[in-house]
Amino acid sequence: MDLLAPGGPIAKGLPNYEERPQQLEMSAAVRAAFARKRHLIVEAGTGVGKSFAYLIPAIEHAVTHGERVVISTRTIALQEQLVQKDIPFLRATLPFEFSAELVKGRSNYVGLRRLGIASQRQTQLFGATKMREALWRVEDWVKETQDGSLSDMPFQPDGQVWERARSESDNCLGRRCSHYKACFFQRARRRAEKAQLLIVNHAL
Repeated sequence: MDLLAPGGPIAKGLPNYEERPQQLEMSAAVRAAFARKRHLIVEAGTGVGKSFAYLIPAIEHAVTHGERVVISTRTIALQEQLVQKDIPFLRATLPFEFSAELVKGRSNYVGLRRLGIASQRQTQLFGATKMREALWRVEDWVKETQDGSLSDMPFQPDGQVWERARSESDNCLGRRCSHYKACFFQRARRRAEKAQLLIVNHAL
């Protein structure tokens, strides 16, 4: 039975569930595309329930076949909707477990080594007291954050400060870095390597 169909787990989990024939049709088409290893292009209007129509077959495929599935969105807003709303609901509702991870570009993460260097050289790098205070805010935030990315920051960092503090591939020492195990970007990458479902953005 289609998990989106009336009487299924999604219907039972949504108080205002409505059967949507187009959603069921799209879900079946996505499931068939996975099974046949074919490309599929779908156009559907607002209100069809597209997210569940592709997420559920993708999750089923990942769990059943042991293959990692990548969901790529055009906008960060949709990416965050999937991770913060849709996937938590599906985790609580579907009759099987699955792992999913939001994948962001490296520049979204603070670089602990680079932040340390900026802190050591703050007098030379940031002449204005206001900019040094902006650096201190980032340093305080790093002590509290579990994610280490811009989306987890409760304030907008100064552009010049973030330029000096963000993670960069050209300056990354990899395993030779003393911050390697604690590095927010590397930790996120390790989680992504184990996840069954990856939520990414086209720009990545």
